Amino acid sequence: MTPTNEKPLELKFDPRTIEHLGIKMYSQIPYALAELVSNAYDANATRVEIELNDAGNDKQIIISDNGDGMTYDEVRDNFLVIGRRRRDEDKKRENAKKRKITGRKGLGKLALFGIGKNIEIVTKTTKEKIETSLTLNWDSILNESSGIYTPPSNKRVNNSNQCGTKITLSQLSRVTDFDEFSTAASLSKLFNCFGKDFLVSVSRNGGKKVELSRDLIYTNLNEEFSWDVKKLSEKVESDYRYKNELKGKILSTIKPIRQDLRGITLYVNGRLANIPCFFGYKEAGHAFSYVTGWIEADFLDEFEKDLISTDRQSLSWDMEEAEQLQKHLQKMITQIVKDWSIGRKNAKENKVSEKVGINITEWIDKVPDKIRTRLSSVIMKISDKPEIDNEEFSAVIKDVHELLPPYTYFHYRELHNDVKSSAENSYKKRDYYKAFSESIKKYLNAVKDKAEIISDDDNHILNTAFGIDSTKILKATAKYSPKPTGKFRQKTLDNIEAAQRDLSVGILTGARNVLAHEEETSLRDEGLFTEKDCLDMLCLLSHLFKRLDESEKR
Repeated sequence: MTPTNEKPLELKFDPRTIEHLGIKMYSQIPYALAELVSNAYDANATRVEIELNDAGNDKQIIISDNGDGMTYDEVRDNFLVIGRRRRDEDKKRENAKKRKITGRKGLGKLALFGIGKNIEIVTKTTKEKIETSLTLNWDSILNESSGIYTPPSNKRVNNSNQCGTKITLSQLSRVTDFDEFSTAASLSKLFNCFGKDFLVSVSRNGGKKVELSRDLIYTNLNEEFSWDVKKLSEKVESDYRYKNELKGKILSTIKPIRQDLRGITLYVNGRLANIPCFFGYKEAGHAFSYVTGWIEADFLDEFEKDLISTDRQSLSWDMEEAEQLQKHLQKMITQIVKDWSIGRKNAKENKVSEKVGINITEWIDKVPDKIRTRLSSVIMKISDKPEIDNEEFSAVIKDVHELLPPYTYFHYRELHNDVKSSAENSYKKRDYYKAFSESIKKYLNAVKDKAEIISDDDNHILNTAFGIDSTKILKATAKYSPKPTGKFRQKTLDNIEAAQRDLSVGILTGARNVLAHEEETSLRDEGLFTEKDCLDMLCLLSHLFKRLDESEKR
């Protein structure tokens, strides 16, 4: 009952307005409870406990906080005034704990009617030993045609030193049982102010309390890359006035994340201001499936215009101040997508390199110029596709590596083993002159050893070893003797014998001797002895080695 000589508690309203702002504005439990958590935060609370009771037939939700509480007069003059803007009366807009006040429109109390028809409030301050209680009933409010509702209320003595507010919601519209974990996780997404000086928990039927925290949202994500919002904001080219005041963290995951976690959440003074999104950025391909995080933009609450929608789902992006922020955020998203694409590609290539033992970067650098650009493009297109996992990518890289090995032309020439072993190290260093000269030395020594010639005159060695008359030591066509069928003419075999001598002397005179008498830089710069010339000479040496291997002494 209303105390004697006390002005009664009254809720003044337009029934159509309260219906629109109550039931129609909030229908999900986390969003309605968020209004009470916000009120507790503004009231200097350090602890808020939410109890979900569904053990009996009548479900209840009880929200208790240890905040400042309210006196009877404060309930009457402040709490029951719909649309009261506290910030109009408190220009400083800070509470005793130096928290910025999050409430704006004075409509949060109506959110509770979106989930339950009966609201019981018990509140007490440390200013006095009086506890105030009242009950708001939805049906009774709507049946009050005068637009003034007098809720049942009471004042009683409470000598404890404790303060705070306890609100009990009953006659709930919810039919299914509660889930304390999903409720806690959903509520955690709506705030960014949890810490040791503001703890909020959710429990069910007296069970274990689930503490609200950012970890409930992001802990189980397999993080791959991350961005510090402040550093990222300062990095992008933008003349946005408040770019240095943005804070937060953005991260990407190894595998696609749940749909409800995709996007970047915007918070203002610790409270949700815009649900996860990419701020109108449209061209990100698969990146959006992997990116999440939060941005703190407290300065948005300092504008004269109210940029945050009543249900706190979105900023009013059509307003000039919000539009300027959006353009800056889009530039940040552009940089994130760019970093993500490069990082993802490099990470995939590194994992594949470890798996198949191929350093992709070094491999690409060691293929011919004509192949390098196209090979790099093919690998990039494959690695950029998130739907191609590491196993598939590894298989592709392994196959392509076999088709286009490092030093592709060198391997494709199918050089004689002795030529390859002599030339390979110098060739890989792009010292083509030495690659050839080492190989021809190998050939000359092999001829001397097989023919058992002791001489330092290379021309003498070759002319003595090969030829068509009987004085020559080695018969290069020993493997191809004329057969009874007359398959080979003797003239053919004689030509091969002469060619072994002439080609051996020719490559010595036309290549080795030229290199011995000219500066290598001049030969290279003038194009007289290029990589292709080197490979051609090595191929000829491979042919001569083959004939030497097949030869026999006469």
